[in-house]
Amino acid sequence: MKEKRLRSLVALGVLPWALVACGSATNDKPVGPPGTGPGAAGSGAGTSVGTGGSGAGTSVGTAGTGSVDMPPPSGTCVPGIPVTTQIPMLVNRQYASVVRDLLGVTDVGGAQVADLLVGEASQMTLPAWKVYQDVAAKIAAQVMGGANKSKFISCDPAAADCLKTTVQTFGRKAFRRALTDEEVASFMTLNSATPAGTPAQVAEAILNAFLVSPSFLLIPELNTETEGTAIKLSQQEVATRLSFLLWGSVPDDALNKAADDKLLSTKEQILAQATRMIQVREKTGAFISTFHDDWAQMNNSSAHWFKGKHDTTVYPDYKDASLAANQKELDAFFEEVAYSGGSFKELLTSNVAFVNKDNAVYYGLDPSKYSDALTKVTLDSATNPRPGFLTRAGFLSSYAGYGATSPILRGSYMAIWLLSIKIGAPDPAFTMKTADGVFTTNRAYVEKLTQSDQPCKGCHEVFNPLGFVMENYDGVGKWQTKDPRGGDINTTATVNFGNGVPAKEISSPVDLMNAIAASPMAQELYAQAWVSFSTGRQPNGNDQCTVDTLKTKLAAGNYTILSLLGDLTQADSFRLRVRGSL
Repeated sequence: MKEKRLRSLVALGVLPWALVACGSATNDKPVGPPGTGPGAAGSGAGTSVGTGGSGAGTSVGTAGTGSVDMPPPSGTCVPGIPVTTQIPMLVNRQYASVVRDLLGVTDVGGAQVADLLVGEASQMTLPAWKVYQDVAAKIAAQVMGGANKSKFISCDPAAADCLKTTVQTFGRKAFRRALTDEEVASFMTLNSATPAGTPAQVAEAILNAFLVSPSFLLIPELNTETEGTAIKLSQQEVATRLSFLLWGSVPDDALNKAADDKLLSTKEQILAQATRMIQVREKTGAFISTFHDDWAQMNNSSAHWFKGKHDTTVYPDYKDASLAANQKELDAFFEEVAYSGGSFKELLTSNVAFVNKDNAVYYGLDPSKYSDALTKVTLDSATNPRPGFLTRAGFLSSYAGYGATSPILRGSYMAIWLLSIKIGAPDPAFTMKTADGVFTTNRAYVEKLTQSDQPCKGCHEVFNPLGFVMENYDGVGKWQTKDPRGGDINTTATVNFGNGVPAKEISSPVDLMNAIAASPMAQELYAQAWVSFSTGRQPNGNDQCTVDTLKTKLAAGNYTILSLLGDLTQADSFRLRVRGSL
């Protein structure tokens, strides 16, 4: 009976109004229900309205980011504000973070909230809308019937003004702005609907209505005040950009207060809040790891990360359980480097690792001394050097064959994604080629296979040497001095860094990682990746100005990742937007 009455309350026409409640701006049409879709564009909307990526943070000016492949740098800085998406949708991770922070809900019926939603989409479809409705109803019921009820309503719903106060206070957090009088009145009509519900049922229906409102599901930027030729974000819109960038969620009370007190007007004020928020590691740490997953191409479905298994007759210590441990280790590594004051260089040179019973053996450690939990260790052995993420088992195992190392995979990864050396795709006719002869090392075999004649020689002479330097790490990431074929391993190679950098003879992973970290192109790609990830935009001339600023600081050295993260909020495009054509 309770469920039937609640459905009656929700179906009375109040929710359709809530669905178009996207704010009070007059230059944009409201967003309608499916059919017109919460991605429907008004006259003032930017391009790709309602779009969102799969990244953890929201965008600075767009919807989230995620899995943005990194093309070569766009080149010349063009001063100005790039076109931004005005009404992006929450991506699934953001939705899950928001209901966690607002309502204390992390799972529904044992399933993680993000897993209950449909795949990331650019517009709201009818099937997706049904899912959002179902999930909202379940969350509302769970909150009102559980220990987290006070996170939504802290008074007796039957008491005078309790529901109105709840709508105003919860709405300020859920909508990231104060509700208009019209919006408050609309929510309150649920209290006088027919058939009437009990006060508790009305409260649950109000929460349900919040969770399916466009002002909750979308991140509208509707302020119309101008600054020059651009539109200036409101204080609350700046706060929202900050919180979704750094936390992938709604502003906290301190940030909301700063916005309401008009203390987010200057770059200095914005940076002060960003610095405070970055120090909340339990919120920003996940964003940092997610960015580096994208930068390292772990979210690229075409990449080799964590896909292959290995021959236990060649690698008896290998077990499938290490795949999960290796992946979790890299996330922990990226976060730790950032929060220990590390810079871009430390991503490639730090000897910090995280091990458990499943991956300890790859680093020469005793698995029996570790549990299921990851433990932070320092891998400082001179005879088993481990500089940076490319010497962690996750990379080494992923970029290897079933029963052998793969200098080709390892070298091409570094050449393409870290150094932006342009390499053509191999001719399919040559991919099944084999080499005849007796070879005492895998390197000798690969050289004969790919560098003895054209057409393979031209490309492989560029990236094979990068992989040869890594041959002391076997196919699962263990240190080796003898090749499984029987010969001594030779890691000395003349490495081409491309982009006008002279080739250099390198013989150790430590020297190779230091050289990559010092590469101007590697630094620029890293800066560009941060800008694209944080804004959700492909590289462009306007954003190149921000890239150039970050690149200069990276080249100077000792520029920490956390400082870079704060500087992302200092571009004019963080507090300004421009409309695109529809």
